[in-house]
Amino acid sequence: MINKVGFEYLNKKGESVFETFLKYTSEKEKSSAVLGEILGWLLITEGVAVLDVGTGNGEFLKLSLNRIKHLKAAEFTLLEPSSDLVKRLQTAAKCFPPNSIVKVAHSTFEEFKATSQFDVILASHLPFTRDRLPVVFGKMLDLLKPDGCLIVVLRGWDDVHEFRTRFKSQLMERGYQSLTIYDAIEVFDEFAKDKSLSITMHNADSELCLPITGNTQDAISIIEFLLNKKWEEFPDNVREAVLDYVNQRRGVLRQIDGFALVRKT
Repeated sequence: MINKVGFEYLNKKGESVFETFLKYTSEKEKSSAVLGEILGWLLITEGVAVLDVGTGNGEFLKLSLNRIKHLKAAEFTLLEPSSDLVKRLQTAAKCFPPNSIVKVAHSTFEEFKATSQFDVILASHLPFTRDRLPVVFGKMLDLLKPDGCLIVVLRGWDDVHEFRTRFKSQLMERGYQSLTIYDAIEVFDEFAKDKSLSITMHNADSELCLPITGNTQDAISIIEFLLNKKWEEFPDNVREAVLDYVNQRRGVLRQIDGFALVRKT
């Protein structure tokens, strides 16, 4: 069991680096709109069972649900391994739409034992490595009911993907490849050779605008969030290269969230 929050939720001067990141990007607004539309298609009957894997603070799912005009009564299981975030989720769950049943499960996905299958499973920006995807996605498909739908949200081939791949490789001093939605699609295409699956794609385009001139400290916090490392731990040459990269783009990084909808057919 993981008892501490991930790097992105560590507080820095009163807010987490993730919260700082959200102030300068339209990603949350754009992606929650797409997810809300998708969930609106799926939550059309009473009693749909939804599993959200790695819920975090619950904000993404809650915003998406709030975009559904006539949400049917559904049952949500919010799975989160961090004990700190589970405490926040238990409070956030009270703010979900009033016709929802919300359960908070404190567990990693690998340790999670479900007593029944789900109609919908959401997996958004989970920090799995490429070699773990077949095992993780295989278990998710097993947890789906017949005609159930798995929604996977991961980065597309955008500026943030390039940024992470380039500079994490330098920080780790070995090759690093940022995970994308296309890695997930490859895994599902392999599964589809033996399983009856329908796979469709959607995108949400947004921009991250780093405040490189107006608020340098916030810009550094965002860089720390993207690379999961404290600025003071960066070697001098990597710091210079990161700042050159950002300045050349005037602080604007294009973002693409890819949505893979995988339905058992």
